[in-house]
Amino acid sequence: MTLSSARAKAIRFAVTFLIAVPCAFAQHKPLTRHFAAASEEHYQVQLTLRVESHAVTTDTVAAQTYVTPAIHAVEATIRWRANRRISSVQKDGSAEIEETVAPLGESCAESPALTEKIDVALLSSLRDFCEFWSKRETLPYSETQRGLLREVAATPTALAQLGEASPQLLALWLRRAVRPCVIFPELNFEIGAKSQQPLQPSGGSMRNARGFESAEWLDAQSDPPGATLHTVQQLAWISAALAADSKASAGQSPQKYESFFADSLTTVALEDGSVLHASRTASRITARHMDPVPGLPQPPDFSSKLTLSVTIERLP
Repeated sequence: MTLSSARAKAIRFAVTFLIAVPCAFAQHKPLTRHFAAASEEHYQVQLTLRVESHAVTTDTVAAQTYVTPAIHAVEATIRWRANRRISSVQKDGSAEIEETVAPLGESCAESPALTEKIDVALLSSLRDFCEFWSKRETLPYSETQRGLLREVAATPTALAQLGEASPQLLALWLRRAVRPCVIFPELNFEIGAKSQQPLQPSGGSMRNARGFESAEWLDAQSDPPGATLHTVQQLAWISAALAADSKASAGQSPQKYESFFADSLTTVALEDGSVLHASRTASRITARHMDPVPGLPQPPDFSSKLTLSVTIERLP
């Protein structure tokens, strides 16, 4: 090997080393958001709410009573454009943000139920929900490099009314899920890295709740280059029904079996951690066990399910 070729090989090795080492270190620390002052981000957001209720109806013919399962379901979809302006960046890397929300098209696109019979109360609640989310407004808040938000002005009406029993898990989840940002886990960034921790609230009606929260980094085919954060939250608990409620239906358990499940896939740019695409879904199920009914293979299903789906797309 000549001196010139050996020198060239050494230079190539040095350049490769200098490039590879920072990348290696970057893969072994948590990914965070990096803001640029006076920059803007534009998104299109779609929110779908679906409400299902499962019950039974009875019909007596002569001396025979027939039990028939009844399902009522309605859903609505709302779309809006969200423009995020990074007003300023603080010394700790957090940013002051103004997000302007402008509805697109009709205020609310409703879909008929699965059956011809539509519950009037469900439809009324659905329209209230649509009205809540079909407003043009500007939302000021701050965001840390980990994606934690702090609202400048919070009001009692800031949570959507979903008819949930306390705690309002879906409403709290939705308040955050529609924002074009993500909470980065305290997990070293590397494709395939994952973590899981138990969820066990204390006190109140959820003292017997059990569940888990997990996070995993997945590869993503995106332009600009990105990675997808997959997060899952699951919680189940038993809560006692109100006394008046428990007397409403004979043969029905006074206990309510409740569960909450949320699944989120958020693709972020490796360059600055901004959101490129997100698909987020959460649901809450409330069920009560009923006594077996002669003639039915399974006890009647008496339950309700609320499902929220959010899609966020980055615009040029």
